[in-house]
Amino acid sequence: MNKTFKKNILLALVLTAFSLFSCDRRNDEDRFQAEIRYFILEHLDNDIAYNPVRFQRIDNDFLSSDMTLMTSVLAIQDTVRTKVNMALNFSVEFESPVIQAFLSMENNFEIDLIDELILENVKLDNALKAKLKSSQSTFPENYRAQQQLFTDQLFAINNALSHFNLSAYHIDLSGKASTFYLHEYQLNQAQNITTVFELNTESLEVLSFKDI
Repeated sequence: MNKTFKKNILLALVLTAFSLFSCDRRNDEDRFQAEIRYFILEHLDNDIAYNPVRFQRIDNDFLSSDMTLMTSVLAIQDTVRTKVNMALNFSVEFESPVIQAFLSMENNFEIDLIDELILENVKLDNALKAKLKSSQSTFPENYRAQQQLFTDQLFAINNALSHFNLSAYHIDLSGKASTFYLHEYQLNQAQNITTVFELNTESLEVLSFKDI
């Protein structure tokens, strides 16, 4: 083994060790929380004391623990089930994996399915409309009542989600593009402040924030 080869091997080992020690070994939770702390400190005057109290990642499990939100979700689930059954009574052929998944959920609802459900609900209405049009009929009164119930319950769901700076019409909690965190903290030991932060999953950049 010549000296040049030994030197190259040694250099490769040094570079490998350096890269291992220099990489960010923190897990995703630590990295997101650190970015939120840095973002707050960067926008504070030097004489303001910042004290983090708690962090909470906003995901389907967290939202499912919100009783106000889940009451509305259970209500809209009943409405969708009723609409599907009524459409079947008119021999409407309509298959929707999204609706079936939504109706089969019992405890752990995937809240970020709501925006897809809105679209599938429109498709269901259109399928029934096409069926009735062939017989020159209009939506029966009880079906129109369910349509209104769906709208009312969706409004309640969107209100509950807006508290966390989310929208029922466009929601993705998969973490593929962005991640949401609820952060509670104090400034100068005053009353606790709670803010929802949205961060880019890849770059960790704070995309939006809202005090709640």
